[in-house]
Amino acid sequence: MDTGQLVLIIVLAVVVIAAVIVAVVIGRRKKAEVNRHRAAELREKAAEEAIGAHQAKAESAQAEANALQAEVEANRLRQEAERHAEKANEAHGRVEEHLRHADKLDPNAGQDRSTDADRSNASDRSNDSDRRADEGRPAAGEGERLTRDRSGRDGSTRDGTPREGDRNL
Repeated sequence: MDTGQLVLIIVLAVVVIAAVIVAVVIGRRKKAEVNRHRAAELREKAAEEAIGAHQAKAESAQAEANALQAEVEANRLRQEAERHAEKANEAHGRVEEHLRHADKLDPNAGQDRSTDADRSNASDRSNDSDRRADEGRPAAGEGERLTRDRSGRDGSTRDGTPREGDRNL
């Protein structure tokens, strides 16, 4: 081998090594560019999901606020119902007291009233037992579905017949 061939082999080896180095560098740049593009897409997707997550969180907070508001309203209505029940009990007590006082003033009227008082007490006891039975059942908001009365305003049902128990038709 002479020197010319040796120089040619060395030059070719340097060129091949340089070509490999250039190919590696270009490949890395392309890969970095592809990775940058993919990262940008992932950032856009994450931003979109963040907006959706924020909206879902806001809707959740709104639903929770609505639930709390409904609970406050239910408590208010429950207290109002209790106040009305107390007033009704007080009024009933006053009526009973007036009737007892009237019986004291007119002892003969008490004999007719005793059967009425027995009926009234029996009615009160049945109402109390109905109320206790209702306490064991869940309220309509806790799973029961309320249905709407489908009868007309004039007291008739859908087929035109009067409802059972209506006297003033």
